[in-house]
Amino acid sequence: MKVIAEWCFLAIVFTAITGCATPTEHARWVGVGGSKADGTVVLGIDVEPKMGVRETEIAWDIEQANAEADRRCRNWGYSRAEVFHNDFPVLKVCHPQGISPCWSKTYRVTYQCIDATPRSK
Repeated sequence: MKVIAEWCFLAIVFTAITGCATPTEHARWVGVGGSKADGTVVLGIDVEPKMGVRETEIAWDIEQANAEADRRCRNWGYSRAEVFHNDFPVLKVCHPQGISPCWSKTYRVTYQCIDATPRSK
């Protein structure tokens, strides 16, 4: 009986340790807002809560975000998109739940559509 209890304890410890390890996830930027009239595009990544103690690490591709913003601006008749600052200013908002201060989170970045080109009718 003692051996079974020890094995159960080890299984619980192993599960807790592996549940805490959170690998880096690769995420894609998607459109979450913006305005054709204002010429703005807002892209975002929403990170859902996961089991474990540590928060989920996210990696993204800046070129994918730039291409998505360009595509959206071109659909509105603009020639391209430009991020509001020279760097990649990502707004990160944490949503504390459970035992983690950043259990789930959202990332947002805003682009300005520039050089509007008139569309032919």
